[in-house]
Amino acid sequence: MGQFWKMNAPSERELFIMDVRSTMSAGICYKQVEAKVNDPEVRMRTVSYCCPGYKRNRLVRHAVRCDPICNNDCNNGICVAPDYCECYPGYKRENGRCITFY
Repeated sequence: MGQFWKMNAPSERELFIMDVRSTMSAGICYKQVEAKVNDPEVRMRTVSYCCPGYKRNRLVRHAVRCDPICNNDCNNGICVAPDYCECYPGYKRENGRCITFY
């Protein structure tokens, strides 16, 4: 029987995804809006929203999480910024796609 800490070790692809996501831009923008309140000292509020090129991830309900939008083929890679894919290990970017690296 294998050791329990080795049985659920992340794969090379999973480690790559975690590493890339840790350095990605959050894609969150902020703006000041006027709130309808009685106290003039607290009229302006800061509101967060997804920057252009990002969309709200509705699966994360407790916070704003914005994911980049890639309109091109991002198979065998991960969308890290608007219209920019980072290829998985063993793949390279060629002609707008991630293809097997020989």
